[in-house]
Amino acid sequence: MNRDPSDVPASAGYVVTNTGGAWADAPGSVAISGYVDGDVILGLPHYRLTVLASEVPRPAETLRLAELLDARHRVVRFLGRDEEQRSLREWLTVTGARSDRAVQLIHAPGGQGKTRLADQFAETARTAGWEVLRAHREPGEPDRAATRGPRPTTVGLLVLVDYGDWWPASDLRALFTDPRLHRVGPVRVLVLARSVGYWWQALRHWLRATVGMTVGEFELAPLAPDPDTRERLFHTAAARFATLVPHSRIDAVRVPDLADPAFGAALSLQLAALVAVAVSHDSTLRMPSTLVDMYGYLLDREVGHWQQLLAGHAVTSAAEQLDRAVLAAMLAGPVPYDVGRAILRCADVGEPGRVVEVLANHSTCYPPRQTGWVLEPLQPDRLGEAYLALAIPGHRWSSYAPRPWAPGVVRALLSGTGMAAPQAARVRAGALTVLVEVAAGWRHVADTVVLPALRDDPALATAAGGAVLAKIVDLPDVDVDLLARIEPFLPPRRHIDFDNVAREVVARLTADRLSRHPDPAERARLHIAYGRRLATAGDREAALEQADLAVAAGEAAVAADTSAETSTLLALALHLRAHRLAAMNHYHAALANAERAVELLTPLAGAADETGSIQWALAEALDNLALRLSNVESHEKAEAAGRRAVELFSGGRRSARSERGLAGALTNLAVIEAHQGRGAQALATVRRAERIWRHLSDDEPSVYRPELALALNTVSLRHAELGQVSAAVAAAEESAGIFRDLVRANALAFELDLAAVLANLSGYLWQLGRRAEAFHYNTEAEEIFDRWGGANPQAYSLHLRHLRENIAAMRAKQSPVDLRRWELGAQSFNS
Repeated sequence: MNRDPSDVPASAGYVVTNTGGAWADAPGSVAISGYVDGDVILGLPHYRLTVLASEVPRPAETLRLAELLDARHRVVRFLGRDEEQRSLREWLTVTGARSDRAVQLIHAPGGQGKTRLADQFAETARTAGWEVLRAHREPGEPDRAATRGPRPTTVGLLVLVDYGDWWPASDLRALFTDPRLHRVGPVRVLVLARSVGYWWQALRHWLRATVGMTVGEFELAPLAPDPDTRERLFHTAAARFATLVPHSRIDAVRVPDLADPAFGAALSLQLAALVAVAVSHDSTLRMPSTLVDMYGYLLDREVGHWQQLLAGHAVTSAAEQLDRAVLAAMLAGPVPYDVGRAILRCADVGEPGRVVEVLANHSTCYPPRQTGWVLEPLQPDRLGEAYLALAIPGHRWSSYAPRPWAPGVVRALLSGTGMAAPQAARVRAGALTVLVEVAAGWRHVADTVVLPALRDDPALATAAGGAVLAKIVDLPDVDVDLLARIEPFLPPRRHIDFDNVAREVVARLTADRLSRHPDPAERARLHIAYGRRLATAGDREAALEQADLAVAAGEAAVAADTSAETSTLLALALHLRAHRLAAMNHYHAALANAERAVELLTPLAGAADETGSIQWALAEALDNLALRLSNVESHEKAEAAGRRAVELFSGGRRSARSERGLAGALTNLAVIEAHQGRGAQALATVRRAERIWRHLSDDEPSVYRPELALALNTVSLRHAELGQVSAAVAAAEESAGIFRDLVRANALAFELDLAAVLANLSGYLWQLGRRAEAFHYNTEAEEIFDRWGGANPQAYSLHLRHLRENIAAMRAKQSPVDLRRWELGAQSFNS
């Protein structure tokens, strides 16, 4: 009842799978994520955990001017943040009232001092006996110390995660399911991020509901909110820098105007103090007055550093070649050596021999932190971002000349010119992530490179995952025309990493298009498309509202022009409204809509239909009708409709669409056969569906795993009805494992299904005498339905009552427990 997805351009972005329930400390379970272009997984961007050892900073006297600002060198004594430190120490404390698994988010704009605070806290934790690990976004050789078991003397484990909002969502979920974070003993995870948004909302809910971690968050306030505090901290930093900067004169340091609230940030204050000290030796030098001019001063010193190295024969590359390498490193580094060579070829630094030379020279200027890697970005990151922004033409700071070649280098890296597909995917994603972050603060970067690149190649918008796309959507100059160009490259169906932001994109487009389209048929199509996005994102009530609007518009279209096209459109709207009503447990109303959809399509399917689209529509409508008849216990009629749907899906050319339609219809038919008392036949039918779903899921796990999980729940019920309880447990456990993975990505869409499977699993375990496990799973299901019932008691009160009856029976140790059969069925995949 919609166009074949083969007509839709394949999206590039992230795919997530999981080999098992790693969250539950299952041995050997590992989460896997990768960049995907169409149906091809191109690479595996794993995270890395390393032990945060007690490091001795490099002697401050050996540091370049810009390096004095790098938080890892700890040049200026840590000051302030007493309240934040006290709060973190309390969070670290293990008490009987506090969960032994806890996550804390600290968010603030760059330069506010998050990293210094985290490092200071890490030292406090280590002193108190905690083991401290740092999580890295980039892959690399595993840290042997970080992969071993916990030391017997360790109080607990603290994990530091920086740039949480830059991590791919699937990699963050993989990190939190890492068995090392679910070992025996207390675990604390401190996440640092610049912003909160979709990425954190989804992660926060999942951490609480599924992983069982307590979650807290706070925004890091400016270090110096008032001018007096700023001046005091300015002088403290200046006094320290004056001992390190040659020829400086502390008595000649000029204090800039610190009234700008931007100077409330720790990095901004230290930047101002450092530049003031650097120019203090010469009274004729102008003290830069703005933060941008201060960054420009330091960047000029970086260029001077390259030239000094060239004059001293420490490097052999000219300044422009190093400049290109620094820009490429900001966008794509750090990377392994072979990837670095491909990046510099893309950046057009010269022929292959010259590329190797420039790569070595860049490493001399900016030594990599990881052995074997190259293109270490300029630090601190705010300085690097300023460098990137000032290199791109379009800004108004005349004192810092832009690089005419910079947009070309950016475009080349965003396209991955000349790179192998896995390298190009990684570089595109990394460069886009950095550029979008910079563009949020420097509008000319968006106007000059980001938005033109997206208009030329709208598929780029999905290259770095849903969180980055959400930031793109929030850029001020993103208009509906650009969103319309991006829309075809959104995943056409459910995709766990993009469902939420896809809903926002389609919401804006729908509002604009509805304002310009009075035609009722087009309005019906718009409401249908938006409703589908709402449904896949888990917003059931809003999806039902759109279905109501789609039906009303479809009725108007038929009234204006009764034709096969408008009748089919109305049938689709009714078909979808039946699904939406059933999702809210309004089964009789759902049945009425499904019946009318079949009535509209049946005479049309007999007419000439070269594409077969009406036949498909009728098959989907009959499958839906079979489910709704079964919901109201009209099982004979349900079986007739279900068998007709299977016949239609089985006929004609085989395709992914026909396969998923057939699998869904078989899953639902098995439910109906079981209600008719034909258990063995029902099991054979659903096992046939399971095989199809497994095949489809192997090819596209992020799309088809939910359907496989639904089929496995039906498999478990059929086994249980035949007395094959151990087999029922195995199927239900696999179903629950898949749903747990899916809930981690989108709790709204999948949590209720997980609760239903857990309730079934509880019953099987009770029959096997595993009563403590049975009680645990039923209680977990009750907690989920209780949360949902609070928002909509009419829809979920019956389910909650059934669960509580089971729990009461378990507590009374009654046997057998009242086993409720939670039949999820298979939704029409194109619903």
